[in-house]
Amino acid sequence: MTRLQSDRSIPRLRYTLYVAGVVIMIGSLLGAKLLTNGTADDTKADPSRVTTAKLVGPVVMGTVDSDPQPIPYGLPPVLQSGTIVEKFVKDGDEVKAGAKLYRFDTSTLESSLLVAQKAADVAKIKVNEANLGLTQHEEHVKNLKLAVTVAERTKLGKNETYSLIERRLKDYYQTENKNITPEQLQVKLDNDEKLLAAKVEYFKALSEWDLQQRQIEAQKVAKEIILNQIKQAEAVVKQAEAEVSKAQTAIDLCTIRAKVDGIIEQVTIGEGATLGVSTLKPALWLIPAGPRIVRAEIEADFAHRVSSKLIGKVVTIYDNTDPKLTYKGEVQRISDTYLVKRSSNEGLLASDTRILEAAIKVVDVSPTDRPPLRVGQRVRVDLGQ
Repeated sequence: MTRLQSDRSIPRLRYTLYVAGVVIMIGSLLGAKLLTNGTADDTKADPSRVTTAKLVGPVVMGTVDSDPQPIPYGLPPVLQSGTIVEKFVKDGDEVKAGAKLYRFDTSTLESSLLVAQKAADVAKIKVNEANLGLTQHEEHVKNLKLAVTVAERTKLGKNETYSLIERRLKDYYQTENKNITPEQLQVKLDNDEKLLAAKVEYFKALSEWDLQQRQIEAQKVAKEIILNQIKQAEAVVKQAEAEVSKAQTAIDLCTIRAKVDGIIEQVTIGEGATLGVSTLKPALWLIPAGPRIVRAEIEADFAHRVSSKLIGKVVTIYDNTDPKLTYKGEVQRISDTYLVKRSSNEGLLASDTRILEAAIKVVDVSPTDRPPLRVGQRVRVDLGQ
């Protein structure tokens, strides 16, 4: 090509580019007009289309779960580590609440139970001894009361004897000497040996009666001491019995039992296996029987499109791997709090994604024409239908 021909082709190229640019701009304007006008025309032609679009809710991910959730079983709280001596279940077994699952060796705990039982027996002997002391004390008090009665009678008898001798002596001295003065009479009475002996006997009886009375009063304090001893002994018995109950409970807890009805899955233990506090993997899982729910994960981007109006609404659940498999569910609850999604720790790296969780009860878990929804299965939920 000559230089002249090259110079002539440059204006032609520029013209072509200019025309192409104009065409593109006109096409863009026409497209925008058609989009806006087309939407407006469609709305006028079929108003229900816009209304339907507003009713369709977000499609969110979810996980099939049991209600209550699956229960992992491992080491009982009374053991730091333990060896399994007996296993009662295997994968797929259906169990009732209270059924035995597996049992740990309890020889050490049984020794503790024996020690606690012996301590309880000794404490009960102390209580019996204290009660026997109370019985003996009550008998002693009865004897003292009898002694007081006898002393009182003796005192009265000695007093009557003294009074009788005194009256007779007075009569005798006054008959012998009618002019005797009271002072002279008293002198004669004070010097009478028989009257003096009677008086001494009376005062001895009076002292004995007073002594017996004081002993009875002292027994009230002694009784309080014995009663306190009984209370202390009974408290020791209760403490010892509590230790027995604690030891027995620890032994009972070493036989792991099902908390609810359900199906056993992933049994990872056998007889002779040892579990410790650092054991991370559960001995087995119990999948509770009963209703199945989908825990739908509503992320923040879709939170404004859900409300309490969805409660009770029937929605569609899709198998995450095959959307042709659909199931019906009923929305039971939508949380009011953003929390970390339950599946955030399934991978190697933990996620801090926060979501609103919706609980959706599955209407028919095992339809005859489709595979059943299984606990742990990932699904999608259309909250708009």
